[in-house]
Amino acid sequence: MNKSESKYFNTARRMDEALLSLLYEKDFEYVTIKEICARANVNRSTFYLHYENIGDLLLETIQFVNEKFNSSYSAKDFSIKGKECDELYLMTDEWIIPYLTFIRENKRIYKAIHENSNAFGVEKAFGDFFGKVFSPILSMYGVPKEKHEYIMTFYRNGLVSVIMKWVDNDCIECPEFIMGVISILFRGQQSIKSEKIRK
Repeated sequence: MNKSESKYFNTARRMDEALLSLLYEKDFEYVTIKEICARANVNRSTFYLHYENIGDLLLETIQFVNEKFNSSYSAKDFSIKGKECDELYLMTDEWIIPYLTFIRENKRIYKAIHENSNAFGVEKAFGDFFGKVFSPILSMYGVPKEKHEYIMTFYRNGLVSVIMKWVDNDCIECPEFIMGVISILFRGQQSIKSEKIRK
């Protein structure tokens, strides 16, 4: 990357971060180009050199967040082909601790995305993941298809609520502590017994 490309990249990255910081304070629809420029310390003409509108910046910011996540969370094999049911339990330390660690290190970004989930396409992303991974797993366990959406809504809302409570508390507990809470939620009575034994 030459010097001019590096300068272009750094300016774009500053605007990504400016948008994220503003989304922490207000909904996407109320964010203005003027505020983004002031926060990123660039002028309006520089903004239009990079983007046609705020929507273009949002798309780039989503990509920025995804890259940040992927660089800190090793890619997992979500294929269920040829796997046994006991290999398909995803609520394990291996899967969740890296995710919780990322959230703790990027709690402002996570909160901004959660509070602006429509702008970031969170529902679509979850819907795609549900269709490709979770629904087939539930089918392998013999759960009738008409129950899949309700079951996943219950678990997803519980998981998100726990994580948001943690973020609201400034992530003062370690990821392993939150993983223990999630384990109780997902494994039920058996996890409660395990917690008593550990104490």
